[in-house]
Amino acid sequence: MLLQIPGGPELLIILLVMALLVGVPVVLAALFLFVRFVGGSDDSDEIAELKGRIEELEAEVAAGREAASNDVSVEDERSEAGKRRERSERRETASEASGEERPASSVDSDGED
Repeated sequence: MLLQIPGGPELLIILLVMALLVGVPVVLAALFLFVRFVGGSDDSDEIAELKGRIEELEAEVAAGREAASNDVSVEDERSEAGKRRERSERRETASEASGEERPASSVDSDGED
């Protein structure tokens, strides 16, 4: 028995099946790429806006860190200034106390009997 070559209706069915198996995925891929590259201009604007927002937030974080480090240094300066003030007050009270005693001791040293 010889194999017969397909005729017109069979060739149309084979062509239709090939179109469905190959053509539909190619058309979908082309449509996807077209929408992604041509219609993606809105996304690029949105991305640019988000990048700008990120830069603003990074600047705020950096300013917050700088302010926090300044606050710490200010608190350190305040505590150091407070310690210096306490030392000077102690010296003043000590000098006042010793100042009152000095005349008495100077009288004792001046009045050698």
